[in-house]
Amino acid sequence: MLSDLMAVQQMRQNDYQNALTIGAQMQASAQKSQMERWKIMQDVQTKVFEMQQEVTVNRAKTQDKLFNKWDDYVKG
Repeated sequence: MLSDLMAVQQMRQNDYQNALTIGAQMQASAQKSQMERWKIMQDVQTKVFEMQQEVTVNRAKTQDKLFNKWDDYVKG
């Protein structure tokens, strides 16, 4: 009877330890996923910023070209 009670207690302890291990694994996996999402978000934001900079530069160049054409026309 006592040995049965000890066996049940040992099984409960093993189950508890297994649950803790699984919980820690789940938490680590969730943290890893969160870091991956953060990295993706940073990469997207960097790419958006680079595209905005490129558009701004291209607009300025286009406006300069148009102004120069207009200036040549007026002087010409």
